[in-house]
Amino acid sequence: MALNDSLKKINISRLDTTGLYLKDDSNIFSKKEINKDDLKKLDYESISIVLKFYFRNKQKKETVSYNNITGLQAIKKAIATRAELKVEIEETGIIKKKDFKTLSEYWDEYVFYKSSIWSPDTKVTNTTFYDKWIREQIGEINFEKVTTRDLQDIVNLILRSSNPKTKKPYATRTAQSVKQQIRALYNYFIKSNITKINPAINIEIPKFDNTIDFELSDDERKKLFEAINNYELAKFKGVMLFLYSGRRLNEVLTLDWRNIHFHKKTYTIDSIYAKNRRTLEFPIPPVLEDFLLSYHPKKTGLIFVAQKDPNKPLSQETFRRHWKIVIDRLDIDKMRIHDTRHLLGNTMINKGFSLEAVGKTMGHSSVHVTTRYAKTNLNTVNNVLNDYF
Repeated sequence: MALNDSLKKINISRLDTTGLYLKDDSNIFSKKEINKDDLKKLDYESISIVLKFYFRNKQKKETVSYNNITGLQAIKKAIATRAELKVEIEETGIIKKKDFKTLSEYWDEYVFYKSSIWSPDTKVTNTTFYDKWIREQIGEINFEKVTTRDLQDIVNLILRSSNPKTKKPYATRTAQSVKQQIRALYNYFIKSNITKINPAINIEIPKFDNTIDFELSDDERKKLFEAINNYELAKFKGVMLFLYSGRRLNEVLTLDWRNIHFHKKTYTIDSIYAKNRRTLEFPIPPVLEDFLLSYHPKKTGLIFVAQKDPNKPLSQETFRRHWKIVIDRLDIDKMRIHDTRHLLGNTMINKGFSLEAVGKTMGHSSVHVTTRYAKTNLNTVNNVLNDYF
């Protein structure tokens, strides 16, 4: 396909997209001009945009490429780049070739490298976080010039900012995520012999209490189980039973019947969907076994499928509506879906189970992670002292 045949004019209302053309080699769009509604098809794909402008009556072209960002973000970046190049060529008569790779260029390579390891949700979460906090701040800097001070400034910005939805300050954990994400990125650089220094190591994060507090009384917990087990819609009841057993929502929604091993009375979570990227195996409690045996006659493919498409997993948004019904019926105050894990962890700790046993049940990669649940209540302390004396 000739270059001009693959170019699709970009026309986005309220944006100056003059001289912007999508390089559509795969012929995603049959029309010659694309608008804002078309951009969703480009989200998180490899996007190439040709920039055209005139200098001294001659047309100049430059191609820019983007990965792991939305189509709209790519268009906005291309607009800014075209403006910069136009100023540059008007001032110097030439377009200077960039002789370094930016942090964001390496980030895009890193995401591509991790794509076979990360689950789709993890990829979206990580790229969204990077785009929000890092790309706009230091993404265009030469990666070799990024310093601990640059990263510390981002951390300090987060700690000074408030979440626009909750109007509350961002948690220290959000700042911690910057350190974790950039540290992992530079570790990849080091392993690839691209650099020898990791500027994220010396980022300072205020100490914070990382223990998990969510608790219900034994009576409340039993009422929650009864409400789940008696829920009238089997599909959503099944998801809740897995959650009550300590699984993460994404782990449950991606379960396939091949993960269920009735002969061993166990089930597995595939490594790509497990947070620690290891295949996990758990026993099937009797109540969960009864549900699985009575649910879905085919026993093939995804266990919990979308309402309209049996080839896709049930969406989190759809499930959340049913979770809210159960919580509202019980009048439990602010119990999130993920709090089912916190409930299990805290209950086990306060019933005297070891950190190792709790960690194995939760699917943790190390006991260090499990210590977040090690906040015993006063009844547990009282029982210990009574036994001691």
